[in-house]
Amino acid sequence: MYEPLKINISESDANARTISIDVDVYNADDNTLEESFSEYGKFDINVGQSVEVDLMRLCQQHFDANVFKLGVLSDIANAKDIPVSKYTYSFKIYSDTTATQTIVKKIPIIGGRDFYDFVPTVSNTQVLTEADLYNVDLTGRWKNYPNISVSLKSISASDLTPTISVTTETSANSEPCGGMLIWKSRFGGWMYWGMDISTKSLSSKYSGGLTVGMFEATSGGNPYVEVDYTKIDTSYSVTLKALSLTSEELEAVAGINSSVAVYYMKNSSAKLELMRVTSASAPISNLIGGGDFSVSLKSISTSSQKSR
Repeated sequence: MYEPLKINISESDANARTISIDVDVYNADDNTLEESFSEYGKFDINVGQSVEVDLMRLCQQHFDANVFKLGVLSDIANAKDIPVSKYTYSFKIYSDTTATQTIVKKIPIIGGRDFYDFVPTVSNTQVLTEADLYNVDLTGRWKNYPNISVSLKSISASDLTPTISVTTETSANSEPCGGMLIWKSRFGGWMYWGMDISTKSLSSKYSGGLTVGMFEATSGGNPYVEVDYTKIDTSYSVTLKALSLTSEELEAVAGINSSVAVYYMKNSSAKLELMRVTSASAPISNLIGGGDFSVSLKSISTSSQKSR
């Protein structure tokens, strides 16, 4: 979705002056027509000259990114419109002199590769996580914690929604003592990693002002200070570390810096809390074989109380 998909359009008829693109939008799950746009794109051409069009720019104009409503692991398996678009786009290309349409069909992956990973061809076997890209096997690592996999379907299938599998690991030897991070990969799928160490710190902030003056006394003569500040807001931060990763594993987890959504799974209860990444370090050096992966997170949700 967020990388170029350029096509070159030419017309052999010398009398042609414009190239038009109609767009039909289908539901990915049952292939029913949702919307049709006539001349969604229209381009002037010169005699004997072609025109270059980026189809993903047309998709981005229509695409409405969904809200991530994830609170437990099972929500990931059901949210099939997060890895790929919930719409299939059919581009119908023709000119003002040639009514016969050339059709290009596309279901966009919600993501984008960087410069060195980009290749023009994208198929249903496209890698969807950094772990896939660097051949890091995430299965069988963390007991009582999930394995998450996403696989795409062929563009010719009637149901183009991806298959998302979330299973609990039972054969691994140990649990991650610091919980697990799960994040949306920039390539479209879901990345995750078990953390070895966690450190939690609380922070609070008063709103309003405390009365400054002499203490009061009850009718019985007992002294007290009035509680008359307006409100207190409380949040927390957590620092996580995973130890002794290989170079390939560090390459894979470094993608957390490019994620739009990072969730913290504190224990094996399957609850997911959306967190804000304040810093993430996965130092990669060609002089050593690996290193540690550390992430600092801050809670987005804040609890508040008022005294009166």
